[in-house]
Amino acid sequence: MPAVQVEGRVSSGFEAIADTFTDNFRHRGDTAASCVVYAQGAPVVDIWAGQTARGAWTPDTRTVMFSVSKGVTTVCLLMAAERGLIDLDAPVAKYWPEFAENGKEATTVRQLLAHQAGLVAPEADVTVEDLRACQPVADTLARQAPAWAPGTAYAYHALTFGWLAGEVLRRATGLRPGQWLREHVADPLNLTMTYGADPASADFHPLADPLPITDPEAAALMAAALGAPMIERSISLGGVFDATRITQEANTEAWLSVEIPAGNLVTNARSLARLYAATVGEVDGVRLLGADVVRDALVVRSEGRPFVGPDAGGGWGTGFMTSSTHRPMIGPGSFGHDGLGGCLGFAHLESEIAFAYQTAQPGGLPDDRANALCRALNACL
Repeated sequence: MPAVQVEGRVSSGFEAIADTFTDNFRHRGDTAASCVVYAQGAPVVDIWAGQTARGAWTPDTRTVMFSVSKGVTTVCLLMAAERGLIDLDAPVAKYWPEFAENGKEATTVRQLLAHQAGLVAPEADVTVEDLRACQPVADTLARQAPAWAPGTAYAYHALTFGWLAGEVLRRATGLRPGQWLREHVADPLNLTMTYGADPASADFHPLADPLPITDPEAAALMAAALGAPMIERSISLGGVFDATRITQEANTEAWLSVEIPAGNLVTNARSLARLYAATVGEVDGVRLLGADVVRDALVVRSEGRPFVGPDAGGGWGTGFMTSSTHRPMIGPGSFGHDGLGGCLGFAHLESEIAFAYQTAQPGGLPDDRANALCRALNACL
């Protein structure tokens, strides 16, 4: 492919990240991407390159980052918990009384955040209008019985995580996730970050079609996962979206015009890295989470074989992904979340490192782009 022109700045000692970033274009399928790293509250890497169907990629370009959303929503919940507005180990019904139906009366907020609630997918079909109103989706989940006794097993709550956590936040604070994000995170830190977006915005770039899956074992795992009705429904919501074409769905008004706190965060790498930097230290005088709150959230709550679907080799603390064979980040003590297609945002408490990788080119499987950048970051450290 033609030589890629990487723009931006790299501090001395972090050049290996820029080299790996360039290799992602040459060898791993990237067409437009950004990578930003903070150390002790200041950016040490801020690079970007490429083109999309909408034109030149810039450091201000925003895209959908899928489940990176979960990490950001978790930050919002933990902030509310640190302020005494939410007790993570209290029953959800303390804040959301209607939730105490069908054997869910003892389900805790922490179990929701650790994917242990047994509400992977709504049993009743929902509509785009329900998503826009938000409340009907939460009401549907509050009524239904869990697929297992909450707290005894886990499975990835691909989209319902956001409506479950979001409704607890709304009941406890009076603010929906998008409102809390704006008032308590984005505005204080001067971030460009929202759930959903206007697809006509000049700085919004659509995602490309995903790269092909080249590994037969990965293809078989993907087919098996989507063949499980609960997993397929967890993404399609009963027909609102096509689970097999979700990266293309992300460019549509149906996906972008609603608030999906588990899946439609729209932002850029600069904002994502800055947010995570403020979870492990001060950024221009702003700190989002205390060290004790982060350490508690890092305790692994869910790992190993899930209730449904293959074991992807990941682990979750309270809302955050933790370092694992699937997503090592920079090793133990790392926390954050990746997103379908390859994006990743995380921080590391002890080193006060924060990292964000954003791409417009959803990867196939295997997809080593973000992990390669993390290996380079580790080498620099």
